[in-house]
Amino acid sequence: MTALACDVAVVGAGPTGLTLANLLGRAGVSVVLVERNEGTVREPRAVSIDDESLRTLQAAGLIDAVLRDVALDYGSRYFGPDGRRFLAVEPTSREYGFPKRNAFEQPRLEATLRAGLARFSNIATLFRHACESAAEDSSGVTLTLRDPDGAPVSLRARHVAACDGGRSMFRKIVGATMAGSTYRQRWLIVDLGATKERLRQTRVVCDPARPLITLPGPGGIRRYEVMLRDDEDDAAATDPAFVKSLLAAHGPDADAPVVRRQVYTFHARIADRWNSERIFLAGDAAHLSPPFAGQGMNSGLRDAHNLAWKLAAVTRGELSPGLLSTYQVERAPHAWALIKLAVTMGRVMMPTSPLQGVLVRNGFRLAGLVPPVQAWFAQMKYKPKPFYRDGFVVADDGGLGVAGRMLPQPELERLDRSRGRLDDLLGDGFGLVAYGAGAPALLAAAADVEFGLPNLRRVAVLPADQTPDPDPSDVPTGRDVAGLLAGWLPPGRDVLLAVRPDRYVAAACVAAPGATAALGTTLRGLIDRCALVGPGGQTP
Repeated sequence: MTALACDVAVVGAGPTGLTLANLLGRAGVSVVLVERNEGTVREPRAVSIDDESLRTLQAAGLIDAVLRDVALDYGSRYFGPDGRRFLAVEPTSREYGFPKRNAFEQPRLEATLRAGLARFSNIATLFRHACESAAEDSSGVTLTLRDPDGAPVSLRARHVAACDGGRSMFRKIVGATMAGSTYRQRWLIVDLGATKERLRQTRVVCDPARPLITLPGPGGIRRYEVMLRDDEDDAAATDPAFVKSLLAAHGPDADAPVVRRQVYTFHARIADRWNSERIFLAGDAAHLSPPFAGQGMNSGLRDAHNLAWKLAAVTRGELSPGLLSTYQVERAPHAWALIKLAVTMGRVMMPTSPLQGVLVRNGFRLAGLVPPVQAWFAQMKYKPKPFYRDGFVVADDGGLGVAGRMLPQPELERLDRSRGRLDDLLGDGFGLVAYGAGAPALLAAAADVEFGLPNLRRVAVLPADQTPDPDPSDVPTGRDVAGLLAGWLPPGRDVLLAVRPDRYVAAACVAAPGATAALGTTLRGLIDRCALVGPGGQTP
């Protein structure tokens, strides 16, 4: 029997597993990626990628390659059965460095992510290898695989990331059950290789008789999602003539080339347990979302970023295994909040009666008369913000209200007038970000403070009206070109932020005598508390 070993075995080469493997590859962790299929997917699946996911792919070092295949920055328009628009969601802000809504093709994304693995000598891929069993003990996990010829392969890993989809075999192994519900409604998904529809936005038709969504894609492609009636069986719904009649009734694409037509039911479910001591569920293995908010795959990429830096820090011996106990604590509430958002959006898209549809549409039209409410919808402020109340965070930040939140990513201008994103200056690890007119001096004063965080990179961010000091400095410094942080932090105050590798703020303080030293003490205390907890959440 062939025997292999690695630090982390990633099972499943979908977007979650591939992203996780790339992040671990950059961190120098030895990884074996296991996938039962011959390659990555070839048919369209997920089609919407958000700003948080693009930031994760930036961290993976693949953002330029990914963006070549992404149609950036589109919105949604909601219509009633009469064709009148009652809501427009077209966000313009770029809080995390990228547009909030973007279209992509999953086969192209997965191909890019797979190609990215070739950068790393510490990554091995085993396609056409089925995982048949897993045996966990106190020091690792032994996976029994079956190679393409049917021969057994033993893979020994310190940790396993189970990214093996909605039918994950690892849920039972970790003792997880799925809570939630399954939608009764069935939807026909039709992917087109070309479209005559010139509307660049998503068009949502909230018609009780036949709800429909049509979404743009890169390179002139388009998707139609149509709810089926109870008397329309799957075979009839995927018949080419039936599909053509639906397309003819809802736009100019009756004769467009069809790449895929498939009937789906949707789930709103989440695992009650995301991990054992050494096995961690991620992506659809941990949660299943209806498509109405476009967050299913995006939540999986959030899992990947959260889990990757923690596995890397533990594997390298930089932080204790107790850090891994914060994975579900942090990720599950946000994942469930987005599932609930999708359920709510589904109710808007699928009115159960003409009267309900009228009430919903008129409600949105009335709300649109109030500018702040209209902006709340248009700018997607209803989408739950990434926010960790518990986990590897110090919630008490002196009233700043930023600890546990994702740090915005401003564009920074250096003294030589070159511009770049904040994350590129921070690098891959922990960061110490000072913001304010006195940011460079604040970091200089913090040079002798022990924060306990490994490979801490320091960056000074100046307000938009400040120019970097021409005196040479070892600390990267730039001005916040668009003033993004000015609206996020208190005006006129210098602030120090301890930032995690996934760009969440672990702790923060306002500059004051003794505050920086106290921040260091607080962070060291947080690290010590993790050392008292096992990776599965148990205290010895």
